[in-house]
Amino acid sequence: MPAPAGRGRRDLARKFGWTSLASIVQMLAGLASVIILTRFLLPSDYGLYGIALMAIAAGEVLTGGVLSSPVEQKAEISRADLNSAFWANTGLALACAAVTLPVAALVSGSLGYAEAMPVIAAACGLMLITAFGIVPESLLRRRQQFRLLSKVSMVAALTGLAAAIGLALMGAGVWSLIGLEVVRRSILVASNFAFARWLPDGGLDAGSIRAALPFVSGMLAANALGRVDRLAPQVAATVFFGPEGLGLLSVATRIADQIQSFVAQPVGAMALPVLSDAAREPVRFHALMTDAWRAIAITSFPMLAGFAAIAPLLVPMAVGSAFASVGLISAITVLANLRVVASKVNIAATQAAGKSLTASASIAVSVVTHILLLLVLAPLGVIAIAAASLLRGWITWPFAAWFVKATTGFGMLRQASILVPPIAASLVMGGAVYALSAALQPHLPPVGALVILIATGVVIYAAALWLLDPWVRQAVQSGNIQKMWAKRGK
Repeated sequence: MPAPAGRGRRDLARKFGWTSLASIVQMLAGLASVIILTRFLLPSDYGLYGIALMAIAAGEVLTGGVLSSPVEQKAEISRADLNSAFWANTGLALACAAVTLPVAALVSGSLGYAEAMPVIAAACGLMLITAFGIVPESLLRRRQQFRLLSKVSMVAALTGLAAAIGLALMGAGVWSLIGLEVVRRSILVASNFAFARWLPDGGLDAGSIRAALPFVSGMLAANALGRVDRLAPQVAATVFFGPEGLGLLSVATRIADQIQSFVAQPVGAMALPVLSDAAREPVRFHALMTDAWRAIAITSFPMLAGFAAIAPLLVPMAVGSAFASVGLISAITVLANLRVVASKVNIAATQAAGKSLTASASIAVSVVTHILLLLVLAPLGVIAIAAASLLRGWITWPFAAWFVKATTGFGMLRQASILVPPIAASLVMGGAVYALSAALQPHLPPVGALVILIATGVVIYAAALWLLDPWVRQAVQSGNIQKMWAKRGK
């Protein structure tokens, strides 16, 4: 018997609470790492680390969960499927490391970045650690044990931060960043095996791999395109402005990623397994898509727009003096993430519907647009590189909406009715806060100005959302939003 949409919403709300808590802790740990480490590291340190991550990008696309994705998506999974995914992923990670090291040595030496090679070698080790633990993590996600995953991720984030701070105090430089990831990823992998209560007990089964290929190929294409999209601005910054330019962009991106992860991860982490569970029930499937979009739009869009408005004031206060110029870059990057967080539901919904290749086509349109914009804007500066990402998101949003309609049947106008009011309210609030910030800065200390700006932003967003979103007015007037959602799902 199909599960009632109301029950699905209650389950989603409970899981959302734990993943939200984990996102808050991870965001705070990530921001703390930026605030503290930028006082000990140079832009060139972040640049070397960024070069190392670029070197392993192809390997991480292949081994970062693509082969285990059927564990989360398939209706039935066998021991042979789990064993095959584990050994295929581990073997592929070893092969990628074996190819990456000599190629990176040749390329980095010819470009004058030979000092990056030890960091690249360490990054290959990070790739191997992650690849080893992907299958038990996917098994926990399949079981929808988000509370457990959230607790583990919080412990891993805080322990990794402590290790990085200790290394930075000892003058380890770029190795502080490597140390953070070694500790964090090792805790995640060990915990995933322990709590999944699973170990490989067989070899690689060719039949299992062949059966998974149709779904895996679509996921692989989507992940590869997503990684190309992320790498493009980093490559542009390195080519035109060297490791220091890449370092500044990397710090701005890390700040933006922490904010984006905080606002989008609670829904993004649950979207694929939850939507896959409802994919055979169109009414429930569309109801959960609606709730996921609404949860992201109403909560995350104002946080992103608000942070972007205060970033030029806040970020220079928070980071080391060598990174003071990243305020505006991070503001633009955070605004670009308005599009990114909405796409979390888009991609999960198309994959849950078994149309992962269509999701790849949507991403391909976005990537091509991004690269074309970078070719024009990148020589103008790091700020222009960030602006290319922002412009790409707004230009391609209608195409993404069309792809979602084509794969899930969820109409474009219905998507717009959910997403446009929170976006408009958030941009109104962001513009007002930014204008007020310029007026307050000459007259108030930064902390006092921030308090006023945040309070003002909350009031303006609430008023604008009330005026622009009929659903919010109806929900508030009903006096019980949960009751209203349950009623809509019947």
